[in-house]
Amino acid sequence: MKLKWTPNLVGSVWAARDWKTVDRDAFGRPTRQVAEVDFLREGWSPDWRVFAMRSRERRSGHQTGLWEDLEYSVQFFATNDRAHDAHDLAYRYDLRAGIEPCIADLKGGFGIGKISTDAFTANEAAFLLKLLAFNLLRRWVQRQPEPIRAWRTTWIRRVCVQVPARLLRSAGRWELRLAPRPMLS
Repeated sequence: MKLKWTPNLVGSVWAARDWKTVDRDAFGRPTRQVAEVDFLREGWSPDWRVFAMRSRERRSGHQTGLWEDLEYSVQFFATNDRAHDAHDLAYRYDLRAGIEPCIADLKGGFGIGKISTDAFTANEAAFLLKLLAFNLLRRWVQRQPEPIRAWRTTWIRRVCVQVPARLLRSAGRWELRLAPRPMLS
């Protein structure tokens, strides 16, 4: 878990001296470092392990700079897992936290947070259909111009999907004529 920032925790991390470099840039300078921190909160068992990861490449999430002469930001973690390396645990946590924007996109764009009935199987089927629609939309977006690929589902639907169109029948064939969409050109 990530820890709440308190002055005693920040002080413990700032005082840490044994930083292990786990990643370097092209010039050989450290970009990510991990250190075990001697810190326990009141009421914690001694089984808890606290470590910090500082990085020069962190792009998202809550971060702070503790070192004026270094351009690192830092994250704090606590775990009872003593078997794995601290860097592997921090990496695993970041991967798990990376799913949050995807879930928010699914809730906002496809309403996966809304339950339509009290029947579990019906809700499961609706959920799976929404996930399928999301995946199909994302596959279609990957074939579109670069700026659109980073958009959230609500904007993709507004600009690319919910456009005026006419359904025409000509020469025995049905044809869907869409209004011009300059963003896709």
